Amino acid sequence: MSSKRKGWLSPINAVVLTQFISSFADNINFFLIVGLVKRQGVDNPDTVVAYIQMAFLFAYIILAPVVGAFADKTAKSRVLTMGNLLKGGGILLLLFGVQPAICYLLLGIGAVVYSPAKYGILSELTASEGELLRANAKIEGGTILAILLGTVTGGLLAKNSDLPGIIACLLLYGVSLALTWFVPMKAGDRSIRYGAASKQFFRDCGVLLRNRRARFSLIGTSAFWLTATVLRIALIAWLPINLGITDTDQQSMIIGVTAIGVVVSAFLTPRLVPEGKLHRSFFYGLLMVTAVMVAAFTYSLGITVTLLFFTGIFGGIFLIPLNTMLQEEGASLIGPGKTIAVQNLSENTLTVVGLGIYLTLSEMGVSVNLSVVGIGTVLLLFILFLGTQVGSIRQKSPEALRHR
Repeated sequence: MSSKRKGWLSPINAVVLTQFISSFADNINFFLIVGLVKRQGVDNPDTVVAYIQMAFLFAYIILAPVVGAFADKTAKSRVLTMGNLLKGGGILLLLFGVQPAICYLLLGIGAVVYSPAKYGILSELTASEGELLRANAKIEGGTILAILLGTVTGGLLAKNSDLPGIIACLLLYGVSLALTWFVPMKAGDRSIRYGAASKQFFRDCGVLLRNRRARFSLIGTSAFWLTATVLRIALIAWLPINLGITDTDQQSMIIGVTAIGVVVSAFLTPRLVPEGKLHRSFFYGLLMVTAVMVAAFTYSLGITVTLLFFTGIFGGIFLIPLNTMLQEEGASLIGPGKTIAVQNLSENTLTVVGLGIYLTLSEMGVSVNLSVVGIGTVLLLFILFLGTQVGSIRQKSPEALRHR
C-alpha cells in the first residue's frame, strides 16, 4: 500500500487510529487495576498502585537497548501488531487471577515494543518538518484523547466489576491490531544484529545527548512524563484529602480534564509553536509548572478542574514540538526507531526516579500537597536548565540555518 494514499484511512490516519484505540485500552487497564487493588482491601492501595506503575515502566528501561533495533529491522506495521498482541496477553492474564503487577508488566512490554514503531513510522510517512509536526500533533492529540476517554471509561468500568473492562480491552486491542494492516509495510533493515545493536544503543544515547537539539528534546519530554505520571498517581491520593472525592469513576473524570487540555493543545501547537520555532515550547513548560504548583494547594473543585485543564494545554504545547524536534534530529543521526528507544529509556528512567521520590516522601509522612510541590520543583529545575539552552537551540534550528 502506498504511503501517499489519500482518504480518511490514509497511512497517517491509520497510524493515528491504531494508536488511539490501543492507548484507549491501555488507560482502561490502569483504572481496572486501581479498582481491583482497592477491592482487594490492601493496606495503602495508593502505594501499591504506584509500585504497579513502576513495574510497567521497568519494561521500558530493561528492553530499551533492543526494541529500537527491532523496530528498525522489522516492518513497523508488523511491530505495531506484535505490540497489540502482547498488550492483549497482559490483560487476558487478569482473567486467570495473575497478580496485577505481572499483568501490567506484560502490558508494559507490549507498549515498549509498540512505541518506537508508532513514532518512528511518522518520519517514513512525512516529507518535511511541517508535515512531521502536524503528524505528531495528530498522534499526541489522539493519544491524549484516548487517555481522557480511557480514564473516564476505566473509572466507570472499574467501579463494580473487572470482567466488562477486561472484555472491552481485548476487543479494542483486536480492532487496533486490525487497523495496522492499513499501514504500509515498508521493509526494515535486515542487516541489523541485536547483539551489536545493544552495544550500539548506548553509543546512540551519547550521539543524541551530544546533539544540542536532541538533548534539549530528551530533557524536556522526560521532565514532562515524570510530572504527568507522578501527578496521575498523586491525584488518586490527593482528591479524597483535598476534595473528599473517593469514587473511582469521579476521580477518573477529574484526572481526565488534563487530557482534554492536551487535546486542545494539539490544535493550538502548530499556531503557537510553528515550524522553525520549536524552541518556543520552553515557555509553555514554565506555564505548566505554575499550574501544577498552584493546583496542589486548591480546595475548590472548580479551580482544581480549571488548573488541570490548563496544565494539559500548556503541557501539550510543551511536549509536541519537542517530540518533533527529537524525531527530526534522531532520524538522520541514528534512525527513527532507535531514537524513540533512547527517548523511552530517558523518559521512563526519569519517571521511575520521580515515582521513587514521591513514594519516599509519602512513606516519610510528607503530605500529598508537599509531595506534588516537590515533583513540581524537580520539573521547574529541568525547565530552568532548558531556558539556558534556548539561545543555542534557536541558532541551530532549520529555519535559522536556511537564513544564513
